[in-house]
Amino acid sequence: MKTTDSPIINQQFWDDLFVSGRMPWDCSKVPQELKNYLNGSFNVPQSVFIPGCGAAYEVSHFVELGHDVIAMDYSAEAVNLAKSQLGQYQDKVMLGDVFRADFSRAFDVIYERAFLAALPRGKWDDYFAMIERLLPSNGLLVGYFVISDDYRSRFPPFCLRSGEIEQRLEPSFVLIESSPVNDSVEVFKGKEQWMVWQKT
Repeated sequence: MKTTDSPIINQQFWDDLFVSGRMPWDCSKVPQELKNYLNGSFNVPQSVFIPGCGAAYEVSHFVELGHDVIAMDYSAEAVNLAKSQLGQYQDKVMLGDVFRADFSRAFDVIYERAFLAALPRGKWDDYFAMIERLLPSNGLLVGYFVISDDYRSRFPPFCLRSGEIEQRLEPSFVLIESSPVNDSVEVFKGKEQWMVWQKT
């Protein structure tokens, strides 16, 4: 009999995908919306956290623009891949569980790229609690959110529904920017929204 049980999405699940090279979410570059935003938005260096960073292509771009970055993933294979392609910036990537990490400070910016969509919905309360905890007043949540009312799967991506991100973040956050993404990888095509949220 065919099983409909959901897979166990844990470190081993992600390690296996990175080892096998099955990474349909991976665009292998710094996304254009992020480049545009960073080039026009910050006049002073920011402290940046990238949770669930995967291959962490964006780290170099943040650092080269003067920002202080910590990227973290709990997949050892993801961290190995990130370090192998970051060269002199490899020390910016850490192995760890973002929900249990004990940071000594808040961050000015949290960058979201396919991490929330990788988390089973049962972990979403932890995600939004982390955002609330690590961002101070005026802190920014910037990045890409995967939204679809129709897409259903036992595997990632796990999509937000229309209006759900607003329900989760308001009234603690105000939406500053929002625009559809036109060059998404296939698995996110038609579902990705670039957003900038500021904590009140």
